[in-house]
Amino acid sequence: MDIRNPLSTLTATVALALSSLAYSDQISLKNGDILQGTLTSQTDAYVLWESDNFGALQIPTNQIAFINRPDTKPAAINTVEEKALYKGNVGLSGTYLSGNEQRDDLELNIGFTFKKGDSTHNAKVHYETLGQDNESTINDYGINYGIDWLMSNGWYWGNIFSYGADDKRQIDQSVSFGSNMGYQFWQNDKGKLSTAIGLTWINDKLFSAVTDDRLAWSWSGDYKKQLIREVSLSYSHQLNVSIRDSENTQLTADVGIIIPVTKKLDTKISWDWSFDNQPEQGNEKIDRKLKFGVDYSL
Repeated sequence: MDIRNPLSTLTATVALALSSLAYSDQISLKNGDILQGTLTSQTDAYVLWESDNFGALQIPTNQIAFINRPDTKPAAINTVEEKALYKGNVGLSGTYLSGNEQRDDLELNIGFTFKKGDSTHNAKVHYETLGQDNESTINDYGINYGIDWLMSNGWYWGNIFSYGADDKRQIDQSVSFGSNMGYQFWQNDKGKLSTAIGLTWINDKLFSAVTDDRLAWSWSGDYKKQLIREVSLSYSHQLNVSIRDSENTQLTADVGIIIPVTKKLDTKISWDWSFDNQPEQGNEKIDRKLKFGVDYSL
């Protein structure tokens, strides 16, 4: 019996397997896991990794010890834990009508983001005033604060608090607090896509002295994509459905086109749409608004 052929076949198979591993990139995580695959791209916050076993992965850099490539020495990763990221923006839009109808509409939005390590803080201030001839001024304002904790492979846990009022919907005071689980599909300098679902406690005090206190399911989405010549399409929505009464539902959505003017200044044309299935008496269920404004990045 000649065992040389089986032995040579086994030797060749093992050599081929070792050769395949030798020419694969290798990523070592801080928890001790090692993944074989290919490094496709890298940012300050994420590494895009094509794993041999798990497919495409988005791995936060603060979870990586080093990357080993066959043609280079092992490279350590500079994690975002070592530096903080600050971002801010100011947006202003407005309209003015005269003649048969005299009306002015001014809307101000201020946003601020602070990111360090696995946590991201977001704060927003919104103020809108609508004035019409021979009628009292209508105000709409809100303050929001949220914090997200990155977990793994794009998953994050988010919490948000908001306070405000909306004369259009006859809400004298609105307070809410929500907690959700979200997933960041992708985020880079060309755009982003994320969604989150969770629970939100809402307390609305109406002009009629009625208080609408409810716990609701919430679902949100955020999308931005650069199209051509740095012009971007943006979309976001927020859906709240009361757990006790599914007819008590509110949905807001925003679709916009962002056109850069300078590196820090953009113009934005957006279509705002809101739906309230149980509005106060005298209010319509649907509100629509076309806005033209400018955004300045800080």
